[in-house]
Amino acid sequence: MEMVLPKIPQLLTTVVGFLLLVLLMRKYAWGPILDLLDERRKKVEDDYSAAERNLSDAEELKRDFESKLTDIKAIEREKVQEAVKRGEEIADGIVGKARSSADETKAKAAQDIDLEAHKAQLELRDTTVAMAIGAAEKVIGERLDDELHRKLINDYIDTLGESPNA
Repeated sequence: MEMVLPKIPQLLTTVVGFLLLVLLMRKYAWGPILDLLDERRKKVEDDYSAAERNLSDAEELKRDFESKLTDIKAIEREKVQEAVKRGEEIADGIVGKARSSADETKAKAAQDIDLEAHKAQLELRDTTVAMAIGAAEKVIGERLDDELHRKLINDYIDTLGESPNA
């Protein structure tokens, strides 16, 4: 078996060619590629830091909105309580007016009843007086009539005779 030995000129040419290739690549390819990679890395870092800033801004906005929402809910509760209080005051006013009106109507009705009772008493007295005068006139008129007077006496005597106590 034969040993394979590298051929020095060929090896030197390959090494020189590789070194030239490395130098050319470093000058024309690796620099732009590394710059491109650095730019890409920097862009990714910037995007990541921007995303973190946006996230912190969003969280801060969320806290602000939650705070404002809490404030709005508190204001809403206050407004509802004020509306309920105002409604109760209006209702109390309406009830007060209704009671006042009812009391006035009741007082007027009592006055009307008293007035009508007084009128009825006067009318009853006038009627009683008229009836008494009429009865007196009738009694006086009957007593003055002798024939009627005798007839009444006879009727009275006849009724006494019929009664069981006699």
